[in-house]
Amino acid sequence: MKLAEALHNLDAEKKYLLAISGGVDSMVLLHLFLHSPYIFSVAHCNFQLRGEESSLDEQLVHEYCKKYDIKFFVKTFDTLQLKKNRESVEMLARDLRYNYFKELLDDYQFDYLVTAHHLNDNIETFFINLLRGSGLKGLAGMQEENNAVLRPLLCFSRREIMDFAIENKIGWREDQTNQTLDYLRNKIRHKIIPELEGINPVFLHQAEKSMKIIGEAQQFIEEKTQELKTEAQIFRKEKITAFSLEKLKKAEFVLAYNFLSEYGFTHKQDCQNLINAQTGTVFESKTHKIWADRGRLLVGEISDVEKEEVSIGIDSIPFEIKKPVELKLLPSDGGLKEKGEVVDYDKVSLPLVLRNWKEGDVFYPVNGKGKKKVSKFLKDEKISNYEKEKVLVLCDCSGAIIWLVGFRLDDRFKISKESKKYLHLLLDD
Repeated sequence: MKLAEALHNLDAEKKYLLAISGGVDSMVLLHLFLHSPYIFSVAHCNFQLRGEESSLDEQLVHEYCKKYDIKFFVKTFDTLQLKKNRESVEMLARDLRYNYFKELLDDYQFDYLVTAHHLNDNIETFFINLLRGSGLKGLAGMQEENNAVLRPLLCFSRREIMDFAIENKIGWREDQTNQTLDYLRNKIRHKIIPELEGINPVFLHQAEKSMKIIGEAQQFIEEKTQELKTEAQIFRKEKITAFSLEKLKKAEFVLAYNFLSEYGFTHKQDCQNLINAQTGTVFESKTHKIWADRGRLLVGEISDVEKEEVSIGIDSIPFEIKKPVELKLLPSDGGLKEKGEVVDYDKVSLPLVLRNWKEGDVFYPVNGKGKKKVSKFLKDEKISNYEKEKVLVLCDCSGAIIWLVGFRLDDRFKISKESKKYLHLLLDD
């Protein structure tokens, strides 16, 4: 395929946002869209990392858009001020750039973000990921289409793009920092790839073939992983998904590993530990928490399942709350309500407290055999570690547990024939 035909397969009914830096690859992309039937706008980020040079990049793109009446978006970042203790300027700039583009996509209903990544970029990314010890996904490199991001120049080399720009008299700006050897990508670009091209002049396109094969292998594994995920899922409740440990153990380890890596467990030993975990074991990655529970793995995002510290004082009755649970406490001199629990109001001393249960808590379960630790009660009821973290107790002013909320009343507060006033405990599940 010729570079001039790079956009031929795009959908003319979609709206495109072009990420244009002012470099040769992005200006060629802009030229191609200008001579196409597609609806598009341009976005530029000025990171202020190169002084006047950064301003001249912005000026070039802005003037081009003004000349051809193209809608132009620009955002300036004080990148060095934002960096602080971040890992690198490059990673910060990447995050800032894509967050800004995401805002534009959402605010202006663009269907796709289009970037000017090319074949050299992809080969460089391959080597960066190789040096980092990446798996197949990293070694497969960037894809021409990934979610809402399109890369129509990905199969063309930097030389092909440069020749096209010269032939079509397209102006561009050179980023001089691309010539230094201060960055890993530049070392690969100026040292490693030229050596390999010296050995094999068509190295770039040969490497592209190999990356496509790796990508196909990765796609096959992804499909099989999704099949395993569907087969192993037992239930999804609230924000927790339960998977069968037996299914994971029987699966090929590469599939189980790929499955668990989706939840941030990327070390093989972690995956081995998870697959062989005993009930009660808890694992955490940067993004997810997993509980091993009687042949199941309960999986949830940390932001969704973090234990909420609860301590709510109740000074008067009636009382009602919506969070963390929907709970009503209603007094009554007469008949019992059809649902909920009820205790003898005269045995209850205000103020009450609704709180998390804690180790060492004891109560006297109704229909039980005397005093029992809450932890033992929950274990006997086969409550998972995940569910245990959400269990609350309602206590009176002395600290005595009136109700293990949602489970069992305390025998000391139960009603009797002598009870005259009732306190109804209504929990909305």
